Amino acid sequence: MPKTDLTKQIEQAILDWHPAKIGDIKINTSRREHTALEVVAECGTTRSGIVDAVRVSEYFGDYERRHICRPAQWRREGIRQGISCELGFHPSKPLPDFCEQTTCRWNGTSEVGTQKILLTCFEIKVTKSDFKSEHGHNFIGNMNYYVVPEEIFKEIYPLVPGEIGILVFYHGEKYTGLRTKQKAVFREMSDEDQKWLILSVFKRIRDMDFIRYRDAVYEIRAHERG
Repeated sequence: MPKTDLTKQIEQAILDWHPAKIGDIKINTSRREHTALEVVAECGTTRSGIVDAVRVSEYFGDYERRHICRPAQWRREGIRQGISCELGFHPSKPLPDFCEQTTCRWNGTSEVGTQKILLTCFEIKVTKSDFKSEHGHNFIGNMNYYVVPEEIFKEIYPLVPGEIGILVFYHGEKYTGLRTKQKAVFREMSDEDQKWLILSVFKRIRDMDFIRYRDAVYEIRAHERG
């Protein structure tokens, strides 16, 4: 079934959507994210369906509060400063990143987290009948969203489970893009499930890059033919 212009617009809006947070998870925006369209839900086969879009992001999780040595951080930033260390560490030697000598004037606290992967799935629904279809509800990621045009939001909103997020696509004169109307709730995934879904995303990105290259070549040749 050919994609409608509205579906294509929503796909582009997903590719252009770069929030600082997805649900309650703060994204590591300094690391590149990767988004693919039409990703198989089960790696290597369409048997379990196709997810309209999947994004691979990174974030810090499992936060804990730790005591740190401030001069150790300053040194990594190229700041040299003499200190009087209660544990006998000399300024010319490596300092410990973490230190429990809380009476030391140089001791501080910081939240320390573990770098983790966040997989977000998007299912596009452009009509209420499309939404009510039994197909296209493949919510297999850590975060899962319906993406709908503003025209049907009020109709589908009461039907969406609380753990599934809703992104509304606005396409008026003043604003075009996505806005969150319901936050997704984090869902645990096994390492194995994450691994195979990430592989599916990167396989699909490779295919998408080839399609873009092929279409660009066709367009150039068509232009040359006049």
